[in-house]
Amino acid sequence: MPAEREMCEMWSCNRSTLRSAINRLVKSGELEVRPGSGIYYSGDKYRRKLQGLKSFEEETTLQGRPHESRLLAFEKIESDKRLSRLFRVTLGTQLWHLSRLRFADGRVLQIESSYFLVERFPDIDRFDFARDSLYRVFEQEYGVVPTQGEERISTTRVGEEAELLELPNETPIFRIESRTYDQDGAMLEYCRVMIRPDRVMLISRMETRLAE
Repeated sequence: MPAEREMCEMWSCNRSTLRSAINRLVKSGELEVRPGSGIYYSGDKYRRKLQGLKSFEEETTLQGRPHESRLLAFEKIESDKRLSRLFRVTLGTQLWHLSRLRFADGRVLQIESSYFLVERFPDIDRFDFARDSLYRVFEQEYGVVPTQGEERISTTRVGEEAELLELPNETPIFRIESRTYDQDGAMLEYCRVMIRPDRVMLISRMETRLAE
């Protein structure tokens, strides 16, 4: 956008009024201030649909957005009490922990942390998940099809993830926890996603059920 002085002249307003308006638009996600660079229109938000099991790669492609992923971690861990309960395994069972930073339109959107059983996917670390889709590998390489799931959405304040998400500490963000099940109804993946609400819109489709 033009410099503040130019905008004040364009709309015949003083600088304090302009800055107040800009601050409101920044908070709503319409504008983005880049220190040392200027003020930018944020563009359309990435739309995350709450129905369906499309991968990040599929959804961004459908929206016509260039996307990329940065691998933050891919390691074997031992399940704690909560993860053992979710996967119905004994405490200390080995799980894969896959964490990725997601980008669309060249901007950081979210951090995804996925957990799934090592015994079901013993050599899955041969794939490059900075480029490949986890669901594609599940289905095409192992014959395991994600068929249903559930998501729990809440809000929290960003902590140790602040630098990666390019946000000030304690900024409010979306937190989504999802559980995905395979074609046999077994727990396939547990995923935790930390999302920038100024760049992502959550969409749910509502339908009317006709009385029988």
